Amino acid sequence: MMNKELEELYAELEKVKSSNDEYLPEYGYSTKDEIVQLIEEDIKDLEEEMNNSECFCSDDEIEMERTSLCMSLGISRYC
Repeated sequence: MMNKELEELYAELEKVKSSNDEYLPEYGYSTKDEIVQLIEEDIKDLEEEMNNSECFCSDDEIEMERTSLCMSLGISRYC
């Protein structure tokens, strides 16, 4: 989910950067530089959030992964 949002932000950033206009009506006539800065901040925030969420899995998620791994290997989860 977050990967798709990140891809959309990068696509939007490229769209804004490639625009020839200095003020973009699609963004309330803000300057191109302001919009680029805001999108880059959003990208940075989302990437940080993704990194933090990958590092801190809940105990339930870890247990589900362990169970799935054991099932795929055909071994007992608990000895």
